[in-house]
Amino acid sequence: MIVVVGRVRSDAEKREDLIRIAQALVTESRRDDGCISYHFYEDTEVPNEFVFIEEWDSDDALQQHFATPHIAEFMRAVPAALVTPPDVRFHTVAQSRTLADVSRR
Repeated sequence: MIVVVGRVRSDAEKREDLIRIAQALVTESRRDDGCISYHFYEDTEVPNEFVFIEEWDSDDALQQHFATPHIAEFMRAVPAALVTPPDVRFHTVAQSRTLADVSRR
């Protein structure tokens, strides 16, 4: 599984544009083959800072996602809504456990 964590920062003037752009991306991306989950959250401690958290079943699925029209549109539109460059990290996960699994130890 591939987990993508993307942090972005806007400002009060551009905030609504970022939310609109992000919500459109989330809606379309959730339909992509291999998408396990795709979410967009706001940091409750830092105004106008947001995070995308995506889970993909494989690197191939993620690469196909990058080739979609909705990613192209997002990449075209999002720079105008940001005040700093995005920080995007890709994590390869070999295994996942639930809290119940961990607490049984």
